[in-house]
Amino acid sequence: MKLLVTGASGFLGSRVTRVLRERGHEVVAVTRPGPRRRASLEEVRPLEADAGGPEIRELVEGCAAVLHFGGVPDPGAARRDPARAVRENAGTTVNLLEACAEHGAGLVYPSSVRAAVDPPPDPYALSKRLGETACRLHPAPATVLRLTSVFGPGQLVSEGATGAIAAFAWRALAGQPIVIPGDPMRTRDFVYVDDFAAALEELVSAGRWDETLTVASGASTPLIEAARLVVAAAGSSAEIETPGGRLAPGENESYSSGTGLRFAPRPLEEAVDLYVDWLRHHHPAQGSA
Repeated sequence: MKLLVTGASGFLGSRVTRVLRERGHEVVAVTRPGPRRRASLEEVRPLEADAGGPEIRELVEGCAAVLHFGGVPDPGAARRDPARAVRENAGTTVNLLEACAEHGAGLVYPSSVRAAVDPPPDPYALSKRLGETACRLHPAPATVLRLTSVFGPGQLVSEGATGAIAAFAWRALAGQPIVIPGDPMRTRDFVYVDDFAAALEELVSAGRWDETLTVASGASTPLIEAARLVVAAAGSSAEIETPGGRLAPGENESYSSGTGLRFAPRPLEEAVDLYVDWLRHHHPAQGSA
């Protein structure tokens, strides 16, 4: 298949691009003009184009699908600039839906389980819900994937990664305390990024459009248990601190898996081992670049 991936310099976009290319697909990788310096850029070698601009539409021609990872990917950034989050997470989606309608492609829109909460708990969830609504109202074929906590190779705290396991592993390999503010028993459903990429491939190959699905393992893991798995995988002496305290809206909640995309995720312990092993080769405290 020929696929277009936006946000290809970010964690999800770059890793999905790599996995799908390794699986034999032609992937046109795109990132916004003037991307931040990241390790993935040299490997992925994306084109530069604005997902919300007219120039990207011609790139959709001949593609079976657009995988739209471009946007504001985390709640913190959306709280700081909610208008930008709406533009990047919803406005660009409308632009790509127009391109898909013109060229006969489908759109895969990665949303968040937060977007399923009524009312949306924060600007990030709201911006993602608006993108979901655009997918449902537009005539172009589109499927919404509500992501749980996807993690794995490509996530680097030094490049802005905010995921729990990424943060835990970064600190564990540095021998620094892992701090879990708020309720340490709140749960997340963790999915290894390569399993997610394989599920994406199957969805597009099967032509499953006009659905709203949750990408989840089906297992809810307390954050403190995830931290313990990371410490064990790293062979670290890092302590786990649980100071409690209040968090921003939406941060101290547990999220259910909902109606899921069927795939075979690997056990969390195995996935954490794989990620920590990858991170050893990219962490300055481990003596490598």
